[in-house]
Amino acid sequence: MKQIMTICKFTFLDGLRKKAFIITTAVMLILVVGFCGVTALIGSGSGSDETAQEDTASQPSASEYSSKCYFADDTGKFADSTAALQSAFPTTEFIAATAQEADGYKESVANDGNISIIHIIEQDGKPFIQIITKDFMSGISTSDAADVLTKSYVSDILSDAGMDAATIGLIQEELPYSVETMGDMNLSGFAIGVLLTMLIFFAVYYYGYGVAMSIATEKTSRVMETLIVSAKPSSILIGKCLGMGLLGLLQFGGLIAVSAVSYITLVPGDFTIMGMPLSFSAFTPATAVLILLYFILGYILYAVMNSVCGATVSKIEDINSAMMPVVLISLASFYLGYMTSITASGSSSMLQKLAIYLPFSSPFAVPFKLLNGDIPASDLAISIGLMIVFIIVITAVSIRIYSASVLHYGKKLKLKDAYNSKI
Repeated sequence: MKQIMTICKFTFLDGLRKKAFIITTAVMLILVVGFCGVTALIGSGSGSDETAQEDTASQPSASEYSSKCYFADDTGKFADSTAALQSAFPTTEFIAATAQEADGYKESVANDGNISIIHIIEQDGKPFIQIITKDFMSGISTSDAADVLTKSYVSDILSDAGMDAATIGLIQEELPYSVETMGDMNLSGFAIGVLLTMLIFFAVYYYGYGVAMSIATEKTSRVMETLIVSAKPSSILIGKCLGMGLLGLLQFGGLIAVSAVSYITLVPGDFTIMGMPLSFSAFTPATAVLILLYFILGYILYAVMNSVCGATVSKIEDINSAMMPVVLISLASFYLGYMTSITASGSSSMLQKLAIYLPFSSPFAVPFKLLNGDIPASDLAISIGLMIVFIIVITAVSIRIYSASVLHYGKKLKLKDAYNSKI
């Protein structure tokens, strides 16, 4: 046990210092915070629109405007649209201008993101709206401004045709809607489940590759010859798998913690996806423990196989070809688990049962189903039991092959010969 813990500590600290670990961790954390920040901007933008619609009576004074927009109408058909624009954008000051004045203000727009120009011209017998801003991230919202002007133009035409204001308002009104699902699966569970499945696959592949690379590096640099004297091959294999596993848990534990803090502090409480509120109700303590368990078991299963791949090479350049069988198994298992999860909500078909029971694919299939509440407890018990049995058997076989091949150099040793070798 002491040998295992010593090797585990060395592997963990060595991986922690590597640039690849630091860079990937930093990139993932930045992406998480950035995504939550974008949702906050989207939420604040939608909230300001609602405020503008609800409180159109009180407009800010000239000193309270945060931006200005010059409005030029060559067609003469948008005389009343300035009031509609002001109502929709209460913090923007709209200033009437001629076409020549609008052209003169373009230089100001190029230098100031708070200045915009709306210029309406005649094109093909219809009004054509030109909206000029400094860049796509600044100035007035082009889509919202076009929508306001379109409604104003249509309203004037209908009014001239004799239609009353109430009917015009009813025609242009957008009805509110909500989405209600009767089954267990919802959009939040689906999106989070897909993301989690991909993260587990990434972790299993990345850290399994790390185990193989670590063993191959020590073998090709002859460090293994010194290490094997003070530790049993089985202790080396288990220690390295354990060290990389702890490194993976640290990285993804930090990712989850930052995600939780970013979600609480940045994402608006009323944020929705396609009309449905973002919900983490499926993340119960039991679900979280089971997902963690499948991540650990899946990592162990692939890590012990990758460790054998690292031990069979004599040159570090051969590591990718040596890992190809395990990579193909992991890819096929990932697609089996992923496709059977997203194509149906039940678990009655034979293919879905296979994805749940097969130890190679269950780490990718079961977490998604746990978040969407459509996997029976009996299937969970069978799946976990089969994974544990497979891990024990494959670990025993891997230790035997690893012990025979870790100090073998020169011609590649066949797995059958390595397994039959006397240890």
